Amino acid sequence: MLLLLTRISCFVYTAPFFSTPNTPRRLRAGFSILMTVLIYNYVLPYQGLSYETIWEYAALVIMEAACGLLIGFVGNICISVIQFAGAVMDMDIGLSMVNMFDPVSRQQTGFTGTLYRYAILLLLIGTDMHHYILSAFVDAYRLIPVGGVNFQMTRLFEIMVGFMGDAFVIAFRIYLPIYATMLLLNSILGILAKVAPQMNMFAVGIQLKIFTGFTALILTVGLLPQLSDFIFSEMKQMITAVVEAMS
Repeated sequence: MLLLLTRISCFVYTAPFFSTPNTPRRLRAGFSILMTVLIYNYVLPYQGLSYETIWEYAALVIMEAACGLLIGFVGNICISVIQFAGAVMDMDIGLSMVNMFDPVSRQQTGFTGTLYRYAILLLLIGTDMHHYILSAFVDAYRLIPVGGVNFQMTRLFEIMVGFMGDAFVIAFRIYLPIYATMLLLNSILGILAKVAPQMNMFAVGIQLKIFTGFTALILTVGLLPQLSDFIFSEMKQMITAVVEAMS
């Protein structure tokens, strides 16, 4: 039961939605204990553990902790793609120097990335994706029993390298409407700079970029469900692949 609590508490510490820093620690600890009791009594059959010394048991605890941390971490890094895409958007719109304090992560973050991140988290809750993440974690005990963690380092490395490529593709798809809008605006400003050289395009361009950028964000807000599909599909693939790599 202690090994169950170790894996579940480490998962709650790193998983998306469950690991938000503004959630009270007592609530997260109580949720971990509740999940441990339910899984111990109703999900997993009793099984003996093969260890002889306290050092072997400590090794089991470390492996269970690493398993829970890794499963939650791969789900959380999929959300970080939003922050990367938002940072690129801020640079193109002209908001790269505008930082705001995020009360959830307790860090200075960009405007667009924070806006999209909260929207994705709301869609995650509205579509019951957090239930899927929790059920996937519980089902992982069938492939990775207690004390049966087997880290396939080569496979885990391939998964992380593949995610890096997918992250850039997903981030560019998020950034594509803003990129097309800003490219068209820069082309128009370049033509105006040649037609009317007496106009100060640097002074005019800043206001136009911010106005056009906000307009594009408002017009593309309807694409958030399709955007969440990209994120959640990648999250499902990552969690499944990592669980199989540790089974």
